[in-house]
Amino acid sequence: MAFFIALLLAGCATVPFNKYGETITGTASWYGGIFIGRKTANGEIFTSQSLTAANKTLPFNTRVLVTNLNNKKSVIVRINDRGPYVGDRIIDLSYAAAKAIDMIGTGTAPVRLEIVKPGEGVGVRESTFSPGMYYLQLGFFSVKENADHLRQQLSGMFKNTIVDTDVIGSKTYYRVFVGPFGDEIATYIEADKLKNMGYVVIVNKK
Repeated sequence: MAFFIALLLAGCATVPFNKYGETITGTASWYGGIFIGRKTANGEIFTSQSLTAANKTLPFNTRVLVTNLNNKKSVIVRINDRGPYVGDRIIDLSYAAAKAIDMIGTGTAPVRLEIVKPGEGVGVRESTFSPGMYYLQLGFFSVKENADHLRQQLSGMFKNTIVDTDVIGSKTYYRVFVGPFGDEIATYIEADKLKNMGYVVIVNKK
């Protein structure tokens, strides 16, 4: 089963908005440190001094006006990364962007996001995962037919099988999951059974 290559990637989330002038409110955070010099989700090199940000769903190169609702300061950022995946946060700002709206000290802040220039494509589709539940990832493919083939194999053993789509840069990838499982121990027992059958398995908690 080495053909079924597994790769752990973060799950997708519901697309909140993606058209010019649309707005959403929520919590912002910022990141830097160990991420400086690493590649962002669209393949760029992350720098803390660029006015960029991570969002779970918006198309790359979307320009977003971010307003700190605590002090009404605003900054325009460009989406070039994915995240954040903590709680209900809706955007992760670079250090420079966070400094511009005076939220370095607090770490997080309530913000309003407004699309000022739509990005490329349609972003990431709505998730089919249940928050807080466990899923087993058994495949990661660049060809959808291969993912569908594995899903068909697994459908004889599991009631719920999922082919989930990720857009990374300009490429689309397909991940195959089974689940959900509510109990962690039961999840790992099921994972061991599948490993003994020759599958490569990764446990995900959404």
